[in-house]
Amino acid sequence: MIVNGHRWRKKLGVLAAERLLVDIGTSSLTGVRVGALGQRTSKAIASHPIYETIALDAGDCALLGSDFQRAGCVYASPTPNDEDIFVDTYGVSWLWTDGFPAQLDHPLEKASWQEIPKHRRPVLPNELQIASVDHAMPVVADAPCPGLLDTCFALRNGWSFLDDITENWRNASALLDWSQETISNAYEHMLTALPEQPDIVVYADDLGFQGGMYLSDTDFRNFLYPRLKSVISHIRRHTDAAICLHSCGGVRSILSDFADLGIEMLNLDFYAKGMEIAEVRRKIPKEMILHGPVDLGAIGAAANRGERGALAKYAVDMAEAGSSIAAPPDSISEAGFLDECLVGADVVRELDLDDMKTLRNIGPEKSIIDKMVAAASKIRTPGISGENPRVVTMDRAHPPSGHAGGASQLIPVTEDGHTQGT
Repeated sequence: MIVNGHRWRKKLGVLAAERLLVDIGTSSLTGVRVGALGQRTSKAIASHPIYETIALDAGDCALLGSDFQRAGCVYASPTPNDEDIFVDTYGVSWLWTDGFPAQLDHPLEKASWQEIPKHRRPVLPNELQIASVDHAMPVVADAPCPGLLDTCFALRNGWSFLDDITENWRNASALLDWSQETISNAYEHMLTALPEQPDIVVYADDLGFQGGMYLSDTDFRNFLYPRLKSVISHIRRHTDAAICLHSCGGVRSILSDFADLGIEMLNLDFYAKGMEIAEVRRKIPKEMILHGPVDLGAIGAAANRGERGALAKYAVDMAEAGSSIAAPPDSISEAGFLDECLVGADVVRELDLDDMKTLRNIGPEKSIIDKMVAAASKIRTPGISGENPRVVTMDRAHPPSGHAGGASQLIPVTEDGHTQGT
């Protein structure tokens, strides 16, 4: 098991020695969706099989203001039928409505606990985006699959699975066991194929909604937590990268459980009930990094409008967050929000560690707010296209030297925006 983490800590420490770090465009947590770029994405490659975030290369991420670049699985864009329905590799049907997907049919909704283990495993992608060797930017390995609860909800239907938790534990356990094995296999598939170790690995699961948790704390600890711990341990066997755990919703009551997993980063929903930044920080270790504690788009919007009061609040929030990485609150689906995030990235990058110290010890001084407002006046159009990621096939028969498994053959982008062979 690889757990030392000295490599990524050193790399991030050098970058964070002078200012706050920004992550935008690198993963399903911060990615730019096709709809946010419009016609400029005719040849873009998807970094998510459903939501169509774009696999941006290091250069495009840097143009957005990011300090990080992406690595991970890539996908052909989903192709709905004449009724706007698409079936994913798990067998889940999705309906496109106004350009956004929603789950329609669930393949295991009526299955018994004896039938659930026989459900076919998803076909894992054999194409992979690898990091750019021309950029020293830290690498974020995107989540290769949904998390435990998201997988169960998709296969069973959320309400049916919640009923199983309380009324039919055999069904719930069978589905969670299937999900655990599938998720562990997906991370192993990706991590053993990457020719270089990433610095951060994303694990994403939505354990709550705006008002609280889907499961009771007791049910979370009895059903989900042991399997989540096993998944995290399996990831650790294949990388010394920091693990960034994402969850939406009001999960304040299980923050100590997250800390006990030994993960290094949390990406949470700070708009949910009980998820105030200062309170979250008090409940987790000081050294744990908060990813995206303050809405980068909201910072940009306030700076554009010259709203000094709002900027003062956001600045104090960033200081209270402690060790943190600035990021959007979700993937970016609209051009207007992308523009606000770009401004937000510029504003955050203007703040140095002395500014953070002043904000913590004194408060939002006028000079700091002036600096934030001035950053918004820098008009820039990044001109990203999403057309140039380094995509390779996973050829495990001929792995790169010194690495077990791996991707070894470069694949060009075809005219229709797919990788060759798809």
